[in-house]
This record gives sequence, C-alpha cells and structure tokens, in this order.
Amino acid sequence: MVVGGASFGGLAAACVAMKHPEIFGNVLAQSGSFWWKPENDDEYEWLTRQFVAGAKLPIRFYLQIGQLENLSVARPDSPTNLIASRHLRDVLQAKSYEVQLQEINGGHDFFNWQAALPDGLTALLNIRKEK
Repeated sequence: MVVGGASFGGLAAACVAMKHPEIFGNVLAQSGSFWWKPENDDEYEWLTRQFVAGAKLPIRFYLQIGQLENLSVARPDSPTNLIASRHLRDVLQAKSYEVQLQEINGGHDFFNWQAALPDGLTALLNIRKEK
C-alpha cells in the first residue's frame, strides 16, 4: 500500500510507514518537511536520524522536491527542504533502501505536487508507461 503526502504530510507519511511497514511499504513524499524536529530536540532532521539509528525496514520511497525549495528555510537555523530531502535520500541509500528523489523545477506549492504526482505513483506501483 502507498501512503503519501505533501509538506508536513510527506513527513507524516514517512513516519507512518516507519511505524507500520507491514501495512505501508511505499512512501510518496512531495516536498516533505524532513528538516523538522520536535520542540525539545536540539537537532533538525529528526526522521532522518531515526532511519540512521534503526534497522532497515521493508519500505520503498519516492521523494519529490522542488529545486526552488532551496531558497528559504522553515526556521532561521534549519536546513532547507531541498537539502533535508537530499540528506534523507543519502541516508536511505546508505541503508540499502529503494529510494528515488525527483527534483522538479518548481517550489513548495500544489501546482508542482499535482504535476509530479503521477510520476511517483507510477514508480511505486510499478506501472509501465506506454510508448
């Protein structure tokens, strides 16, 4: 089954799959807020750190991020969405997860998420495109 979302929904989708990989084996995160950290935590990118520390789970990832999401940060000292997504991809690859990162020429908005959604679903559901 695929679980997905955009922005904080992308972060939530990855968290749900991490907690229940037996149900959600595919994550589609569009502009995932992977920079996030709990209020009482000193370090950003909480989810990425959970994957570093944990055992490999049976989850596949399709991450989509806008290249323009490198122009601003959510918090003054946080990494950008683009940097945090690339870092999560690198960590997942190092742990031998199946992960794809699609960088689109766009920003943090519904127009870009709508346009890129078919690519993510096609990849995760192994749908072949007809030529």
